[in-house]
Amino acid sequence: MSPISERESQTPVWAGATVGLFVLAVGYTLYLASDVLVPIAFAILLNQLLSPLVRRMDRIGIVPRISAAMIMLALVGLVGLAIATLAEPAEQWLAEVPKTVRELKSQMIETKGRFAEIQELAEEVEEIASVESSNAPQSVIVEGPGILEGVLGGLPYIITGAAVVIFLTYFLLASGDGMLRRLTQCARSWTSRRRIVTIAREIQNDLSVYLGTVTIINISLGALAAGILYLLEFPNPVLWGTMIGALNFAPYVGAVVSTLVLTVVGLTNYETVGQGLTAPIAIFILTTLEGQVITPSILGSRMSLNPTMVFISVLIWGWLWGVAGALMAVPIMTSMKVWCDHMPAQQHLSSFLRSDNWQGHNKRPYRQPRKPKSTTNMYPEGGR
Repeated sequence: MSPISERESQTPVWAGATVGLFVLAVGYTLYLASDVLVPIAFAILLNQLLSPLVRRMDRIGIVPRISAAMIMLALVGLVGLAIATLAEPAEQWLAEVPKTVRELKSQMIETKGRFAEIQELAEEVEEIASVESSNAPQSVIVEGPGILEGVLGGLPYIITGAAVVIFLTYFLLASGDGMLRRLTQCARSWTSRRRIVTIAREIQNDLSVYLGTVTIINISLGALAAGILYLLEFPNPVLWGTMIGALNFAPYVGAVVSTLVLTVVGLTNYETVGQGLTAPIAIFILTTLEGQVITPSILGSRMSLNPTMVFISVLIWGWLWGVAGALMAVPIMTSMKVWCDHMPAQQHLSSFLRSDNWQGHNKRPYRQPRKPKSTTNMYPEGGR
């Protein structure tokens, strides 16, 4: 084999190794810089959701700086009202968590009737061992902070992150298309600039439609779940309904977590196992119908994604950024899909992100844009 052919055969191996190292470096950076990147990513998603509203208000004569301030004040007011409403029941539940865990353990021991004798025998052996080792040095166990103390300890980080999200979202909304205009100036040709604008506009439109629709669906889901819990005389139905609606932004994982939490609460508040499992089963059926029937039928095939890739995305982003990453996994994946749809070299990756029922004729294929006679206006209709 000649040196040239040997070098060519080794090129794919080195290219694959380089890509692998790059992916590991990006993942490591995302993990370490999560405290900074999570608020920035959340602010960008809010900007994508609210930018169409700012443009509509701009058409009726309200400048972006004023409309952005009005929108952010309304958003902060709604969030503050929700926190004030849920603060008291959430605090009571957090204070009762240790007692709830003890009651759950006792109920689990009671249900193991056939293992009662083994349990008694183990306790007797433990008592004998404790008597024999009474002269041995006693071990000291230092208990860590409780759940309530852990939540209070994380308040400074939560408040700082919320402030970053609020101010950064306002600046992004108030700037209008200024950031996009500066980004297009980095491109060297008119074709590249037009492609940047097209991708940015479609990502913005798709994310706005997706986030707006899913937000309405999750609010309705939370309200309906709270009503069902109220009819079943479940404790704190408003608190748990809000939790169900919020966690439902993370597909699959959110429904499972909500069901597990309701199962623990139900088993510790009702005397029988059947009564304790009634509410969790009802909510699991409701979230399953929402995730498998209602939401896909409303969003349609154009916005649908590969369920397997969605689940993997939720796991990866949840591992990198915790709960916030799991909640933002689908919007991030939607943005990647739109970007790949407009990049001819990334069509293979786009095919992995699409769902099996995706219909190609519903999506306009990528076409090379024609350069107009005048290049003074680089933005499509509706842009600034």
